[in-house]
Amino acid sequence: MFAGDYQTVDVLMLVGNVLPIALYFLVLGLVNSHARPFLITARTDFVTLSCALMPILLWPLPTFVGSGMTWLLIVGLVFAAGLFVWMLKTAGTGFVIYNIDQSCCRRILDGAIRATGFKGRWTDDTWQDDAGLVAIHVRKFALLRNITLHIETDDPAAAKRLPQFAAELDRRLATIAQLPSTRGVCLVIIGVALMILPMWMVGRHIHDIVEAVSNILG
Repeated sequence: MFAGDYQTVDVLMLVGNVLPIALYFLVLGLVNSHARPFLITARTDFVTLSCALMPILLWPLPTFVGSGMTWLLIVGLVFAAGLFVWMLKTAGTGFVIYNIDQSCCRRILDGAIRATGFKGRWTDDTWQDDAGLVAIHVRKFALLRNITLHIETDDPAAAKRLPQFAAELDRRLATIAQLPSTRGVCLVIIGVALMILPMWMVGRHIHDIVEAVSNILG
């Protein structure tokens, strides 16, 4: 490979890494600029974040392929896939609410819990039912303005009521009307700024990229 080829690869790798992160921040900004909160499952949130960050794992790809260390690349990919599956399983029970503050979330959560038929009490940021079969841990992430609800239960009957709890929670969140947050606007600006970088890099090296793609396609 010539120096220009390596430069083209670096540009494509940079674009492939920055663009998903830019889209992630842009979507988060639009969500946090909406009038109502947004509820998704913790698993969906994890998959979305993984898709935004996964291209970072491809940075060593040209080095490993060029040096003939394909076996090490395969081992790394298998390890990463195993880690992803394990973390995906642990994120299976829970929800993430975007565009909401903790006090409002606590009030909505209390109402959804009572409407679903659960009875219990709060201990700091954890709600637990009277029988000790269900626990809901509430964690906030101020930077992205979201609240994570991690649900723990070993009771099959309680687990069957979780879809009803999620539907009630989503119904109550739909009744909230609020002004766009400053943090949402900032996230949109960050997303747009990050998108400018790969577009500028592609514009500077468009001829090299076209030539490289032409060589690949024959």
